[in-house]
Amino acid sequence: METLSFILGIASVVVIATAVVAVYAFVKVNKVNKHFENLCRELDTTRNDLYRYTAERAEDIIRTLDSRCDKLENKLTNRK
Repeated sequence: METLSFILGIASVVVIATAVVAVYAFVKVNKVNKHFENLCRELDTTRNDLYRYTAERAEDIIRTLDSRCDKLENKLTNRK
């Protein structure tokens, strides 16, 4: 009977320890998951900002080139 009680005691300690470790791991995974989601949101925002900035710079370059081409065209047509 003492051996059975000893084995049941050890088994209950192992089960409790396993449950504690499982809860700790679950909490840790949830914390990492939330952090990962925040990083993904920041990355999406940064990517959108970068796309917007690139599009604005491209429009500026096209506008400047168009203006310079118009000036050159005016100079060439006025010389004739």
